[in-house]
Amino acid sequence: MRRLAGGSLAFLIMTGTLLTVPVYAAPLPQAEPVEPSIDSVSLGSVEAPADEAVVTADGTVVDSGPASDVDPATPVPAPGEEPEDGAVASSGEELAGVPALTVSQPDTARFASVGITWVADPGVQDVTVQLRTKDARGTWSDWTTVEQDDVQMTATTPGADQDAVFRGGTAPYWTDEAYGVEAIVQSADGATPRDVQVQLIDPGTSPADATPSAPEVTDTAGAAMIQPAIYSRAQWGADETLMGWDHQFAPTIKAATVHHTADSNNYSAADVPAIMRSIYAYHARSLGWGDIGYNVVVDKFGRAWEGRSGGLSSTVIGAHAGGFNESTFGVSMLGNYDTVDTTPAMVDTVAGVIAWKLSLYGVDPRGQVSLTSAGGGTAKYARGVSVPLPTIFAHRDVGATACPGKYGYARMGEIRSLAAKKMADPALQVKTPPQLLLRNANSSGNADVQVLRGDVGDRPLVCDWNGDGLDTAAVYRRGHFFLFDANDQAAAPVADFWFGDVGDTPICGDWDGDGKDSIGVWRKGWFYVRNDNMGGYAQGAFPFGNVDAQPVVGNWDGDAFDTVGVYQSNVFFWTNSNLRPVADGKQPFGDGADRVVAGDWTGSGRDSIGVFRNGTFFLTNGLRGTTDAVVRYGDRGDRPVTGDWDDDDTDTVGVIRGY
Repeated sequence: MRRLAGGSLAFLIMTGTLLTVPVYAAPLPQAEPVEPSIDSVSLGSVEAPADEAVVTADGTVVDSGPASDVDPATPVPAPGEEPEDGAVASSGEELAGVPALTVSQPDTARFASVGITWVADPGVQDVTVQLRTKDARGTWSDWTTVEQDDVQMTATTPGADQDAVFRGGTAPYWTDEAYGVEAIVQSADGATPRDVQVQLIDPGTSPADATPSAPEVTDTAGAAMIQPAIYSRAQWGADETLMGWDHQFAPTIKAATVHHTADSNNYSAADVPAIMRSIYAYHARSLGWGDIGYNVVVDKFGRAWEGRSGGLSSTVIGAHAGGFNESTFGVSMLGNYDTVDTTPAMVDTVAGVIAWKLSLYGVDPRGQVSLTSAGGGTAKYARGVSVPLPTIFAHRDVGATACPGKYGYARMGEIRSLAAKKMADPALQVKTPPQLLLRNANSSGNADVQVLRGDVGDRPLVCDWNGDGLDTAAVYRRGHFFLFDANDQAAAPVADFWFGDVGDTPICGDWDGDGKDSIGVWRKGWFYVRNDNMGGYAQGAFPFGNVDAQPVVGNWDGDAFDTVGVYQSNVFFWTNSNLRPVADGKQPFGDGADRVVAGDWTGSGRDSIGVFRNGTFFLTNGLRGTTDAVVRYGDRGDRPVTGDWDDDDTDTVGVIRGY
């Protein structure tokens, strides 16, 4: 086969005969506002349990709500024992000597995120919630501990509705699709909160969640840096009718605050828009803030998402660090980084977003600043206290919290250093990790296969590495190949070796006819290939094409071997022998700035070519200059990729996004 290497190449523009083909708009599903729904389960308090809530203490039921059928003095199941559905919620890990307010709701409407809220009370601290959920098959998850949340908006926050009732609570916890919940609420000093409610959030679904279009926030505002790629509120489906506050703005931005959401780490790339909607609904409605608290959220894949409305380049005041919301910019890492380490892509993007933001206001990312506490809530410092801080500080530096977790906090020095380097060197400014969105048909529609592969700056390539008929994504990292035999996001590399140099373009093909593809590189008009997927010297090296051509690989004559071709000045040149690298044919096709692709679109056993232009593929069923198929797929700025993703002996289209 047939594949276009994923690297960025210059194009030789020359005057010649061009085949002009029409340009179509991108066909990916367009994001639309998605209205979330929130169901509440009332627990009341230890002193007065509500509805079906049950109070337990030291292994015994001591009280129950008016709708509960659990008798007092009922034994609580021992650790490891499963209570009957609807009876008593018990993890076996309750704090000894502390009353626990619990509820068991084994049958609920669908939800995907859960949080626990209560009446805001400065005297209620160190609240711990244990929860578990039931999936569609009726299987209960393991128990998860969720701490009291540490982001905060107070009635003294500029922009807050002074009549609003703000609630305390945990962070919202992503459960994925769930249909039942059990929760246990305790406070270390026994002062459990009042009016406790379990908030079950269904963020809704959108076909655009799995295949978001290219990040579209372009708020440069005269920055010294190029703004990093940031997905907009519209792209994650924000329902702006949830907004319940007036934007307020600080005089300037003085510092950036780093958080984590303390959420689940077990999320896919396609889950993130729904998680954003869940956080938004919980912050705006369940906690009463009127909007999402963070300015930007960064996922583990290194993608940045717009949070708080009001403009990313503005001084809009968020709700992310009680007492220190004004004049700070809050960036939160999606997940719990007290339990797992951050990813390199995430840290790189956090540093890049902060560097861009601070560059707008002339703030040194390695500098110091003095901020005055507004007090309240979880603030570590009383109102009016002036606190010296780094210009990039962690939430735990100003709040009674572990945020951004022990692993996140350990990255603070790295984030400051990276931000300073990015501010000084435009070449280091943020990109996002490569994301492959693949179709199983040469037609418009949603991606059938989605995979994020590698880190920021990696170059993807696809081939059939094990001869099973499926093309799978691999990455090339500055002379280092990582090969995978599956497009599953959780797949581990099956090969890891060095071949080529920094700046080379990776290629692959079946050079020796053994039914398995192996690697190669293109370097300034020369092809270097190996017949195995191991490091070492090239087993074949030959020149073919101009130094600024686009390399391409395919089986042009239907024999057992893949051979090379090049696309230059809108003309495709190919050879049927890598041992005799002279052109066996040439064919003008497309325009000079198109990106060439190759594949067997018809199952004939021979590859032909196509071009990609601004979200549209133009394919020919033979080595000729006639367009046989027009496939609208992808966005302007995407890079094309082709392969056999479902083992049906035909090649279909895909795009690479985000590097």
